[in-house]
Amino acid sequence: MNSVTSFDYHTFHTLTEMKNSSPSSPQLGRLPEHAVNPRLVEQMLDALDMAMAIRDEHLVPVFANQAFREFYGMPMEYLQDKRQDLILPESTLGLYANEVLPAMAAGRAWEGAYAIRTATGELREVRGRFIPVRDDSGALTHVVSTMRGASDYEQVRKVLTQTERHLTFLTENTSDCLFRVRLSDGSYDYVSPTVQNITGYSQQEFYATPKLFRRLVPDDWMDTVKMWWRELREGNTRYEYELPLMHRNGNRRWIHQRIRVSRDDAGKPVAAEGILTDITDRHMTEDALAAAQKSLNFISNSTSDIFFRLRIPEGTYDYLSPSVERFSGYTLEEYAADPRLIKRVIHPDWRDYFQKTWEDLLRGEIRPVYEFQYVHKSGEVRWASQRVILHKDEDGTPIAIEGMATNVTERKAAEEAARENAQRFRVLFEDSPISLWEEDLTDLKAYFDALKDRGIEDFREFFRQNPEALARCASLVKVVNINKATLTLLGARTKEELLGNLEKVLTESSMAAFTEEMILLATGGREYCGEITHRTLDGEIIWVMVHFFVPPEYADTLSRVIVSLLDVTPRKRAEEALMDSEERYRVLAENSQDGVIVFQDGDVRYINERTAAIFERDLSVLDQNTLISSIHPEDRDHILALADQMKSDGKEASFTSVRIITGTGRTRWLTSTAKPIMWDGREAQLGILTDVTRHKILERELLRAHVEMENRIKKRTAELSEANVRLKAEAEERGKAQERILSLTQQLIRIQEDERQRISRDLHDNVAQDLSSIMLKMETLFDDQSCVNDELMDRGRNVAEILHKAIASVRDIAYGLRPPALEQFGLVGALETLCQDVASKHSYVVDFFATGLEDIQMDYDAEINIYRMIQEAVRNISRHAGASKATIRMVKSHPDILIRIEDNGRGFNLDQRLEKAAAEKRMGVRSMEERTRLFGGVMEIQSLPGTGTRVLIKIPIEKAGRRE
Repeated sequence: MNSVTSFDYHTFHTLTEMKNSSPSSPQLGRLPEHAVNPRLVEQMLDALDMAMAIRDEHLVPVFANQAFREFYGMPMEYLQDKRQDLILPESTLGLYANEVLPAMAAGRAWEGAYAIRTATGELREVRGRFIPVRDDSGALTHVVSTMRGASDYEQVRKVLTQTERHLTFLTENTSDCLFRVRLSDGSYDYVSPTVQNITGYSQQEFYATPKLFRRLVPDDWMDTVKMWWRELREGNTRYEYELPLMHRNGNRRWIHQRIRVSRDDAGKPVAAEGILTDITDRHMTEDALAAAQKSLNFISNSTSDIFFRLRIPEGTYDYLSPSVERFSGYTLEEYAADPRLIKRVIHPDWRDYFQKTWEDLLRGEIRPVYEFQYVHKSGEVRWASQRVILHKDEDGTPIAIEGMATNVTERKAAEEAARENAQRFRVLFEDSPISLWEEDLTDLKAYFDALKDRGIEDFREFFRQNPEALARCASLVKVVNINKATLTLLGARTKEELLGNLEKVLTESSMAAFTEEMILLATGGREYCGEITHRTLDGEIIWVMVHFFVPPEYADTLSRVIVSLLDVTPRKRAEEALMDSEERYRVLAENSQDGVIVFQDGDVRYINERTAAIFERDLSVLDQNTLISSIHPEDRDHILALADQMKSDGKEASFTSVRIITGTGRTRWLTSTAKPIMWDGREAQLGILTDVTRHKILERELLRAHVEMENRIKKRTAELSEANVRLKAEAEERGKAQERILSLTQQLIRIQEDERQRISRDLHDNVAQDLSSIMLKMETLFDDQSCVNDELMDRGRNVAEILHKAIASVRDIAYGLRPPALEQFGLVGALETLCQDVASKHSYVVDFFATGLEDIQMDYDAEINIYRMIQEAVRNISRHAGASKATIRMVKSHPDILIRIEDNGRGFNLDQRLEKAAAEKRMGVRSMEERTRLFGGVMEIQSLPGTGTRVLIKIPIEKAGRRE
């Protein structure tokens, strides 16, 4: 544009000297022929792509080139002769007057957008530039204007702006650094901000410090860098350079530079431009690769494994590691001299296998691992494991395989030994006289991990509050195998029979032990031992010692667990008998009203307190001599002789009467019983002394009263016999009455449910339907009436609304009398619906859960009674408890169905509440008890003020089952 402006100025200067001579060309106006060649000027300006015009001081065009005339679509004569207000809109004329002409008068150029009117009358937006031309005196003579379409300008401007933004983004966000450095003094014309990431120095520091880059070069590279700088100043470049730099933090970095030399118009080198890249990671990788290559060479030369590359289909080796000699006994030279040696090394039994493998390789089929036998040069047969990869050309044709072969003879021998051991283990497992179980607890481990992720730490408390979690744990135990001794122990004929009836084996004791095992496993324990009870499939209770053990190799997964059961029933029964016996003897001895003495080897080994009381002596002074000296002199010889005779004859027991003299001098009559016993594993004699002094005194009185007492006894016996007959008859009658009451109660409840069903059906099928018909008629009552009083319409709507509410109430009553969900969804589904309805209508949460009921086929009477019991319980919670949460659990726990209903409400005094309910004739709780008793179950209510309420119901599965 500068050259055009210069040309225009010269032209304008020439035009200022022209007078009013006529132009030779209509486009030039009044231009003197001697001043300039008009045709030459016209052709020069028309050759320009830019629309340009020469205007007078009033901005009227005196010359316009072809591009300018095309904007208007008018010839030059029209532009000159036409009134300006006809080719320019009013806004442009105002712009000329207010901005352009004042700028021209002041000698300033003006640039901006404005509108023109084309030959068709269309307004067109353009962007123009006006440049004033003055004569030597400074007077305005002409104006040179250029013009382009506003849309073209905007497009160019947008492209330029976008290009500038992209360039800024690239320079500021790329990891590479762009730079331009002057060769004269080493100062930077430009360096991108990423230079700070590479060197640690900022963009401004590079601008402020010429040759800063050279200060970062290590001393051992300085001469090389100086040589490169001299080459650049001479105009020579190697284009790519790699060198180390010292980062500001002291670390050594490697960079890669791509540089070109920029020259001036004379061809002199003036600057170096380039891109700088941090290749520290790549350099480190290359160093690591070189080290890895060195290590690989060392490994291939040192390991007993062999590395190879084999051509396909030639079957010759491109590479074979030196370790092949240790592997096969043959040297590299022998393999090189005989390419077919490898085929002879393969064991004869495996050559067909290798031929098939080679054919697969030729087709491009490969397996990652091959195992086979080969013959060592020494003649020893060995095993090899070969891992290979297949290489193909661009067409997919196999060209080579690379791989590694390992001597696995020892591993194969170990595997064979392991198979033999596994077989021996199976034999020992199956034929062991101890019950053995092999279990897989992988799923159980995952369940424990999930609970820990939820924050569960105290598993004892968790299982106490969530008994259904134990049922979940039991379902996750997978029994892999059981041995024959297990079948014998639990009375099963087959493994399938036992595994299908495991719930019959468990007792409360075994469930307690199972809980402890789960707590132990969940907290990281791996071994448990304890004594529990089991029930055989015949129903017999047995005692077993259970040992639960997780092998160390399965400690992380629990995929294998060994459980052993040792039958200790005989020992437990003997221990129980012994404990009972010892306890009885101890209690009898300590609390007996008789004296107890144990003699052994002439010494007194035990005396109870009663003996000291009988002899009226301190217990510490009673010994054998004291006891003998206390015998009445008249009886002493007899007693000693009896003792000697018992010892010599080996009598089992002796009984006699004896008199003693107590410590206070009184005479007492005793009966003495002696028998041999074992004391601390040795023979001893047990003496029982009974004080019968009062008996002796009363003997005569008793004899006298004997006749009278006999008579009284006979009379009383007769009376008691008669009373017993009456009581027995009364008890039998009461039992029959109780059975009749129970039967009548059951029939009454069944009749009540049938009556509820009939009423529910009548309400739903008759009353609700009639009300629906009435409501429909009420809603359409005024449909045919064109003009109905508003008050009458409101009354009709009110009646329809009342009917709608009545229908809803009737249906609620019908569903309450006979819940349809019980027949549609079963007991569990109906209870879930009940709990959801209660929770939606009242301000408390109902948490319902049932497990283990899927395989119980319940009688309908049982289902409706259980439903009514739980329905009554949640109603009581809604009406009286003031609770924010209720929990309902139904669990199958053979042989019963357990129902637990809890709330966190205000609680109550049970006795007072029952008395109040009886006084108010409310039978909700009594109804629950009656329904429970109908099925031979029991119900327990636990509650205290401020502690909530807990209802426990236990119903025998046998009584609740469906009857054929």
